[in-house]
Amino acid sequence: MLNRDTLSKEHEELEALANKLLVEVDAVSPGKDLSSLRWRLTHVLMVHLAKEDKVLYPRLLARPETRTVAKRFAEEMGDLGEAYKVYTAAWPIDRVEADWPGFGEATRKMMAALRRRIAREERDLYPRICESAPVVPSYAATNASIAPCKM
Repeated sequence: MLNRDTLSKEHEELEALANKLLVEVDAVSPGKDLSSLRWRLTHVLMVHLAKEDKVLYPRLLARPETRTVAKRFAEEMGDLGEAYKVYTAAWPIDRVEADWPGFGEATRKMMAALRRRIAREERDLYPRICESAPVVPSYAATNASIAPCKM
């Protein structure tokens, strides 16, 4: 079962991981935990985005009262996953070590985009979860559904 609390907790974890990564890139050189931190952030983000894309957005798009805001979010912010994939592909560990300042700059930009999306979803999108009645997700490959809000 997927609900707003679950999605918000994932946002909290993403924020914490982003903060750790930003501390890491402020160091003089890469730390020993950089690779595992990057892997964890990537994993949590990709799983979270998949939940939104395959469960949350189809549900919100199916409801007349949430369709407009969900469509706007999907159009304006739907490219974060792709941008993150480009970022990670552009920065293999050998390039990170060779251009630590460049990696720091790219990371700060990527984490800023992630934080903007999280803030907007928490403020403008996630409250809409409570407005929409349960709907079977249109994505047939998932067994997940969204639980009604606890609010």
